[in-house]
Amino acid sequence: MAAITGTLAYGGELAGKHKIVTVTSTLESASDTITLTAATHGITAITAVLGAVITGTIDANFCNIQVSFSGLVLTVVSIQPDGAASDAWAAATISITVLGTM
Repeated sequence: MAAITGTLAYGGELAGKHKIVTVTSTLESASDTITLTAATHGITAITAVLGAVITGTIDANFCNIQVSFSGLVLTVVSIQPDGAASDAWAAATISITVLGTM
């Protein structure tokens, strides 16, 4: 497991105390974590993961990601077509959009 950086790509405020945040990152292992912060990403809690996509370097041994969260930490799991952990994530880039509270 590697702790990777989630670069803020978009931060849009909604009515009330909610904000949509999109982060991008490059994977470093079959299971990575991205920690969001109020100072960098503008949210103090994640309400939901709205979407997650692979934006570069899909191959036969890396075709899917699963994203879960706890607090402000996103966990990204890379998966092969047969459901096993991926062993081919090198230089793979992802984009994750979350709904958070400010």
